[in-house]
Amino acid sequence: MYLFLDPLKMIRDINSLGGFIGTWGRLLNIPQIIGGLLFIWAIEGQAILLTVILTLLVAGQIHKRARFSRLIGICHLPWLVLLPWIIWRLVSVDHELYLQIWLAYVAITISISLVFDIYDVGKFMRGDRVFAWAK
Repeated sequence: MYLFLDPLKMIRDINSLGGFIGTWGRLLNIPQIIGGLLFIWAIEGQAILLTVILTLLVAGQIHKRARFSRLIGICHLPWLVLLPWIIWRLVSVDHELYLQIWLAYVAITISISLVFDIYDVGKFMRGDRVFAWAK
């Protein structure tokens, strides 16, 4: 049960600091979850919803063990596999307009997030373990 509460604790901790990171987290995750539920009938909706749940669970565990660690970027590793597939599905399958818009939104926000993640994990590996905004 705590496995599902840890991501909520992480979100509360991040939101308590205010600033950009909480806003970014909401822009990244809330549309993925809502869209995943709205488009649950589509394989893309199912895959994205499951992936966002997995990444939140992993992020919650990382945060539980090392609050505000730059290592949290590794929670998005599944997106490295899913993102090319989403882009391929977006350009090769004829979807209804709203599903296309949502898939494009997910692809864009995940691409941006992966750039941040690569930077953050790199900084973590060089010894900068915790985000400056969290100190």
